[in-house]
Amino acid sequence: MFREQRFVPLVLCVSLLAPGCGGSTEGVSPLQPLPAARGQLLNSPPTKLGSFSVSDLLSRLSGGQLGRELIKLVFSPTCSVDTYHLEYDTVGARGEATTASAALMIPTGSHPRCQGPRPIALYAHGKRTLKSFNIADLTSQSNEEGLALAIVGPARGYIVVAPNYAGYDTSSLDYHPYLDADQQSKDMMDALTAAHGALSALNVADNHKLFVTGYSQGGHVAMATHRALQAAGIAVTASAPMSGPYAMSAFGDAVFMGQVDDGSTVNFVMLASSYQHAYGNLYTTPTDILEPKYASAIDALSTT
Repeated sequence: MFREQRFVPLVLCVSLLAPGCGGSTEGVSPLQPLPAARGQLLNSPPTKLGSFSVSDLLSRLSGGQLGRELIKLVFSPTCSVDTYHLEYDTVGARGEATTASAALMIPTGSHPRCQGPRPIALYAHGKRTLKSFNIADLTSQSNEEGLALAIVGPARGYIVVAPNYAGYDTSSLDYHPYLDADQQSKDMMDALTAAHGALSALNVADNHKLFVTGYSQGGHVAMATHRALQAAGIAVTASAPMSGPYAMSAFGDAVFMGQVDDGSTVNFVMLASSYQHAYGNLYTTPTDILEPKYASAIDALSTT
């Protein structure tokens, strides 16, 4: 359920980004402004990190030549990709003001699929324990998820917005609100608002089709985001939350009743920290739930 992300599952892109799933623009509302201090783009124009051809992206993927040829055959990527790093205002688990960052990936090229107003895919990544994680950095050897996302999203004509989440990368928040549906959906919506500002600054248009997806932790986040978008009156063309923890109480019960896997320890600590920040009543001191030698680092993401 909480898999480490070495690559984005190809089924995500088959189900969400396959030809024919676009639907109609009828009834799809443009994104409405959020309250002041949420979704404000802090770097306008956004910081461009690089331009990548299809061959550039494929060459960076691990898995060998056979895997790259299979990806080309299945997904037929045709567009080059410009990647930008966004920073924006959002909120933490208690509603406190903070910042977060996201990737904005834009298709470019002469193929009709790469030009004109394009649909937006809002993507929620899986669990990460490294604080410096930045899905926009396609030059990082550890960012297979970002590379695969670029190949099956913008390289096929979709504008992709992929938040790093509050607490990661350049975020000013000193903890991560892990699986906090309220906060994480706000973070996703704020990233989308900031992305619209960035697209305007770059003179790039979207076609008001909005797709929402995510995997593992991101499956939970994507489902929460779809619900929040609907509550805000913002139409979603289609969503595909995948392999996420949705019944949180049942998940916790299963772990404490003995269904422990190799990720349960990290998941428990991240979840306890997140919910303590959100609700304030899980424990009085971290030593209530952790051995003293570990308790002081309950909020800390790894720096190495």
